[in-house]
Amino acid sequence: MKLSNTVLFSMALSTLLIGQSANANLLNSPLKIGHSQALKDVYSGLKFNYLDREDRLMIMNDFLKTVELEYALLPLKAERIGLNFNQLKSEALGTENAVEDVLLAASEKTNALEKERISFLQAKSNLDFLDRMQLLVSKFQDTHFSLQEKIARPFVYTGLRLFRIDGKIVVGSMEKRFLAMASKLSGADFSRIMLGDEVLAINGIPVEQKVDELKKFISASSDEFADSQAIRALTIRNFKYDLSNSITITFKNSGIFKLPLFANNAKDSTPRLDAITFFNKFNIPSDTTTIGMTFDKATKQWSDNALNFEGYSTRKLHLNLKGLTEMIGDDGSPALRSGYFINKGKTYGVLQILTFMTKAVKVGDKQMSLIDGIRSFIAELKDNQMPLILDLRVNGGGNGNLPAQVLSVLAEEGAIYPGATSGFRMTSYMRQVQEPSFFQEVVGEDQSFGITMDELKDVFAKTLEEHKDYTPMFTSEVIPYDMQKINGFNNKIVALISADCISACDKMSFLLKSSGRATIIGTHSNGTGAGYLSTGELNTQWVDRLRVFETQLPNYLFGLPGTSIDKTVFDADSVSKMCSENRPTIADVNYAPGMIDLARNNQGWLIKAAQVLDGLEKQ
Repeated sequence: MKLSNTVLFSMALSTLLIGQSANANLLNSPLKIGHSQALKDVYSGLKFNYLDREDRLMIMNDFLKTVELEYALLPLKAERIGLNFNQLKSEALGTENAVEDVLLAASEKTNALEKERISFLQAKSNLDFLDRMQLLVSKFQDTHFSLQEKIARPFVYTGLRLFRIDGKIVVGSMEKRFLAMASKLSGADFSRIMLGDEVLAINGIPVEQKVDELKKFISASSDEFADSQAIRALTIRNFKYDLSNSITITFKNSGIFKLPLFANNAKDSTPRLDAITFFNKFNIPSDTTTIGMTFDKATKQWSDNALNFEGYSTRKLHLNLKGLTEMIGDDGSPALRSGYFINKGKTYGVLQILTFMTKAVKVGDKQMSLIDGIRSFIAELKDNQMPLILDLRVNGGGNGNLPAQVLSVLAEEGAIYPGATSGFRMTSYMRQVQEPSFFQEVVGEDQSFGITMDELKDVFAKTLEEHKDYTPMFTSEVIPYDMQKINGFNNKIVALISADCISACDKMSFLLKSSGRATIIGTHSNGTGAGYLSTGELNTQWVDRLRVFETQLPNYLFGLPGTSIDKTVFDADSVSKMCSENRPTIADVNYAPGMIDLARNNQGWLIKAAQVLDGLEKQ
C-alpha cells in the first residue's frame, strides 16, 4: 500500500516528542575501540565514509599548514586578538590525537545490532569532528574565514526566529503555517507564542549562556556579529546538533513549550548520510520539501527564501517608504531600494544598498549598472533638495571597488578624498601573484594618481630585504566627486550601519566616516579587513586531500585611507595602524533595534535618522 505524503509526515511527527531512553542507552553503552582485529581505513565506515583519526589529523594538519603559509592576517591576529598560533595548533592537534577511533571489531561484523550501534557512533564522531574544525577556524575571529563542508550538513530548525531587541532575546518572526501544522500533529498549542515575547531559557539553560556557547563556533570579526549569528542559531543551525528531536523554550509570558525540530534536506541537495544516520536515531524528521533554509557561502549568511516568516526582519525598512522603487540584482534578489520617508511633515530620501555583489540592476525591463541605479535616485534628491538616509545595515559586501564609486556619487561638489589602502603579507602565494606584473614590458597603467607599478616593486623589494611580515599599506586610488553626471551632491546624509555591514560594506562605512560625508547611526560595522586576491592561474581556495572541507583564505589586507591624497605608501608599521580587521567603523550616533523596530518594520531607525538630519540642518 502506498501512503500519502500527509500520512508519512504524520507518522514521522508522531515519534517526534517521545522519550530518549533507547538513544541514551546507545550513547552510554561501552564504546568498542578497534585495534588490530578491527575493520580499518576506508572499509571501516559501515554506512558512510567514516573519518578515522589518521584522516582527521591529516585534514587538520593540512589546514593549519595552509593557514601558516597563506593566511594574510596571521601575524596581525597576535596583536589584534592575542592569537598564539603555535599554541592553538598544538592544542587542536593534541585534542584530535586523543579522540579514539570508532571501529567494528572483526568478530562482530555479522552482529546487526552492533553494526547499527557502531554506525551511529561513527556518525556522531564525524559530526563532532566537523564541529571541532568549525570551532578551530572560529578562533581566528574573521568573518571572511570559515570552513564549508563539500557536502553540507543539513540545518535543523523550528518555526521561530529570535533576535536581540532592546538588549533582550525575543521572538522576532514566526512561520505560522509551520507552527499550525506542528500544533495540530503534536497536540501543543503553539499559537500562544507571541511576537516580542522574551526568551529566558533554552533546554533549561539560561538563554544568554546558550548564546555564549554557540558564539564560540561563529567566525566573526566583531562580537556583535557573533552574537547575532549565535542568537539565530538557537532555533536554526547546522552545527552542534542537540541529542534530541525537540527544543524546549522558556518564554517570559507564554510559558514553556517543547518545539519539534526538523532537518532540512532540500530536494536538490546532496544527502549527507552520517547526518541522516544521526537524525534517524533521534527521530528528527526531514521536511523533504521545499520548506527550509539556504546558506550563501559568499556572504556567510542564512536565507529564509523558502519559508514565509511573518514579523521582524532587518531588511523590511522599505515597508515604511512612499514611492518605493526596487531594483533587482544579477541573482534575482533586490539589490537597491529607494523611496521616501515622511515624518512630522518632512520628507527624507531613503536608499537601501543591500549588496555590492551585483554588477547590474533591473527595474522592469530597464537595466543599468548598480552605480547608475544609485545615481538616478541621488539626482532626484539633488533636484528636490532632500536629505538622504543611506541604509547599509544588511549589506554582505561584494566588489571592493564599488564603495569608492558610491562615495564619488555622494561627494560634495569639488571634493576629492583619499581612497582605501591595501597591504600584503609576504607569502609565497603573494609573490607568485604579484611578481609577474613587476616585469611587464609595456606599462599600461594610469600613473596620474595612486601607487605606480615601479613603486610597488620597490615596496616588495624592501619588504623582502628586511624580512618583514607585511608590506606597508599603500593606496591606488583617489575619490573625486562625480563630475560626469551628478556634479556634486551637497545635501545632508546619514548612514545606518550594523555588524551585518560586511567586507566591501565595511569599506563603504569607513570611507563615509573618514571623508566626513555622512553621520553614521547604529552600533558599528562588521570589522573585516582582508579579502581575496586571485588570478587566472592562482586562487585562494583550499580543499583538503579527502575532499571533506573547502575554504577561501583571505590573502590581502585593506584598511583606512590616509589623511592626504598625495601620499601613496605609508609607514613601515602602517598595517598595524590602518588595517580594519577587528576594528569596525564605530557609529557617530548610537542606536540599537527596539520594540518599535520589531512592531513597525524598522521604523525606529528611520525616526532616529530623521531626528539626526533635522539636527544637522540646524547647525
